Amino acid sequence: MASSKKHMLLLEEQTILSRERTMQQYMTTGLSFIGVGLIVLKFFFGSPYIFLGSLLLTIGFSQIVIAYYRFEKYRVVARKLRKKEKQYALEVGE
Repeated sequence: MASSKKHMLLLEEQTILSRERTMQQYMTTGLSFIGVGLIVLKFFFGSPYIFLGSLLLTIGFSQIVIAYYRFEKYRVVARKLRKKEKQYALEVGE
């Protein structure tokens, strides 16, 4: 019985870590949106380009903020999981 609980804990750990990596990639994508928005604002002129650049900047910043809050949520879940792991004398993820 303990072996199946250990296995489930390991699977939960793997899932949480993959979600953290996904949130980090969302942050990277947000930085890319910001970079493209800055390039549009720097090199193109006219009101449609100002709107497009501002829109890209807004999307990038919002994506980073949302990903950060989700990332923090998964870190809290990971801390709780590590407390469970200590009950079974596992040292996974440290």
